[in-house]
Amino acid sequence: MNKIYDYLKKVKVFYLASQDGDQARVRPLGALAEFEGRIYIVTSKEKDVYKQIKKNPKVEVTAFDGKTWIRLTGVLEEDDRIEAREEMMKQNKEALENMYSVDDGKMTVLYFKEGQAVFSTFAGDREVVEI
Repeated sequence: MNKIYDYLKKVKVFYLASQDGDQARVRPLGALAEFEGRIYIVTSKEKDVYKQIKKNPKVEVTAFDGKTWIRLTGVLEEDDRIEAREEMMKQNKEALENMYSVDDGKMTVLYFKEGQAVFSTFAGDREVVEI
């Protein structure tokens, strides 16, 4: 789990794909947290991505550092606990403080409840990490 988190933190921007009916939707994200041994992302309950994930929690994240890339495929689950939102804010204060507060009714955090990360290179190297 640490390898996945460390990689996504290092690249700073990663891309999350969700499903909108029969159309894939991809958007950049940058805030994530490691909390209680899980990887968390954040969004607003008012955004389309939240509605898409609620309908179909299967997502994929990808990022590229110039030499290697990751594809993290998994299932997201919402965590309604204030402690999870507080940890997200703590780990991403600068990025999130002007958008959310832990009790604004909009901010929500989701964690990968299951999944698999594949680290790859153009040389064909491949490492699989299970969540």
